Amino acid sequence: MSGDAHRDGDHRSKLGETDETLLPSPGKESWDGASEAGPRPSQQGIGFTIYGKTHVGLIRDHNEDNFMVGDLSVATGPLPGEQVFQGSVSDRGLALAVCDGMGGAAAGEIASQMAVDTLFETMRGDSPAAGRDSFARRLVDSIEEAGARIFRSAKKDRTRRGMGTTATVAGLIDKVFFVGQVGDSRCYILRDGRLTLITKDQSLVNQLIEAGQLTAEEAEVFEHSNIILQALGTTEQVVVDLTFVELRRGDRVLLCSDGLSGLIQDAAIESEMIRIRPLPQLVDSLIDLANAAGGHDNVTCIVADFDGEGLAPAEAGEVPFYQQYPLPRGENERAASGPTLPGVVKSMVPSGMSRPQSHLRERASDPSGQGSFSWTTAASVLGLLGLAAVVAIASAGRSSGPSPAAPTPPAPEFASAGVPVEVHVRAAIDDGQLYVNGRSYGPLRVDEAVLLRLPPGAYHFEAREADGTQVGKDVLVKPGQPTEVELIPPAD
Repeated sequence: MSGDAHRDGDHRSKLGETDETLLPSPGKESWDGASEAGPRPSQQGIGFTIYGKTHVGLIRDHNEDNFMVGDLSVATGPLPGEQVFQGSVSDRGLALAVCDGMGGAAAGEIASQMAVDTLFETMRGDSPAAGRDSFARRLVDSIEEAGARIFRSAKKDRTRRGMGTTATVAGLIDKVFFVGQVGDSRCYILRDGRLTLITKDQSLVNQLIEAGQLTAEEAEVFEHSNIILQALGTTEQVVVDLTFVELRRGDRVLLCSDGLSGLIQDAAIESEMIRIRPLPQLVDSLIDLANAAGGHDNVTCIVADFDGEGLAPAEAGEVPFYQQYPLPRGENERAASGPTLPGVVKSMVPSGMSRPQSHLRERASDPSGQGSFSWTTAASVLGLLGLAAVVAIASAGRSSGPSPAAPTPPAPEFASAGVPVEVHVRAAIDDGQLYVNGRSYGPLRVDEAVLLRLPPGAYHFEAREADGTQVGKDVLVKPGQPTEVELIPPAD
């Protein structure tokens, strides 16, 4: 589903002759665009209903956003825009993407359109992915390839210099829902009446919040709140933050640009996603909220409902959260290191805000306190090129609120008691699952450590195999001390 349909955002879906087709039939709770009211489970047992839309907003004269809904079993490309799409997950998988372009004139729109085209082409490939890891690798590769193509295009055409786009790309071939992130578009999941954010903004303001140098309240008036640390096309290479969530029956997923999340509080988004069942009406309502709040940016939303026997029912109190996927690396791939806060970033904090914080304030929903992904490449660029490089990424089209100028403060001391600590977990079992305090953190492999970032405290680590074998260990994670955890089964 490509977002270039109805670029001005003034039209409703064209599934029928009139807008009345968007209303549910008498006696039904939701509109479905077909004869059934919900997703149709496939042989794999996972069905979905999806709707997406983009709107220019009230201030901009053109729309630089694009989105994609791609059934990867269909060779002709992303599905048409602004239509309810129902189906089931095939062996090739399903892909969703929101891309928020930047660069002025038509360059931002070109960048985001190039991104969604490249994402579909690369993710579909010549044949189905060999398995879950292969599909996840293909998702990451598609984002990296999109960034490289946009960068080369801008390098060849002077009129496109500086163009770029965010990319929040989700996909699945089974119950595991992957999200690849570059920039500050977002992915949320509504489960059991609770909305949680499962991505982390790659933005300057979020980096400072996580480092304890800004509070959420201070961030609202921070003068550099429009700056993002990465975008596709602004450099030849990007670092993709790959995360995952195991879907549950009845999960509702939202991908959106910051035209929504930058203007509307999460609580208001949650209320609408609970209250409105028909997807076209829900998306229209979210866009209306953003426009009512000023509509100063393009706004794009994709909402997807998942169901079927292939998904387990949600357990009471179970909350999805941000967690990185330990994707196996090839010989020439680099491991990500811990997050870095370069001096140029520290220097942007107004002196009245540069005090140590007693704890971190997470923007992403992360009950375990797992830290943000490594922006090594972005941090290196910032350190070498300084503030000018950051502002170039931000582009002229991204708005920010005014705040008073302030002198550059010294780098503050960190309150280590609340700062996440690197924890490396190794297990002497293969094809197992790592659990920390009863929550799954993904697969384990003998030859690869799992890197977690946890706040100081007591944890119970477990390695579980399919046959029920378990290795457990209680570990105390101390402030400022990287921790090694080895899970080795007892000798026979």
